Amino acid sequence: MPSPAETAARRLVARVLLALLLVLAAIPVYLVLKPSWRPMVVRLACTLVVAAGCIHARRRVRRAIGEYAPSALDTPPAPSPVPEIDQRFLRARVDIALSLRSRPYFDRVLWPRLLALAGGRLEPPAGRRWVRRRGPSPAALAKLMGEVERRA
Repeated sequence: MPSPAETAARRLVARVLLALLLVLAAIPVYLVLKPSWRPMVVRLACTLVVAAGCIHARRRVRRAIGEYAPSALDTPPAPSPVPEIDQRFLRARVDIALSLRSRPYFDRVLWPRLLALAGGRLEPPAGRRWVRRRGPSPAALAKLMGEVERRA
């Protein structure tokens, strides 16, 4: 097995030979082109050489960085704990949202709960005039909730 120094020397010789062959192939192409196109072709060739060099340098840097253990500063932070929300609050929020959309849901689910909380002394809110299936308006529901809070 060749030593790392011999391998590096072989790679260097191979790259020099490849560059020489590319230059020898590019000379006839350059001479065949119209003079107005030559600067653009030279710029394009230089761009390709620089891009290849950048890719090679990037690979070397990544390989060098990969050999070292990551720093504690490079590790992502631990995920923050998700705040616990009381399930009763979540159910109440869903009930209110569904009650605004459906009068039957309001009459069968939320209204009995509100009556139980207020001790049975509440007047039902008026329905919306032009939409029969919709529940009470948000303002009417807020007024009703305020009444329940005062009595509870």
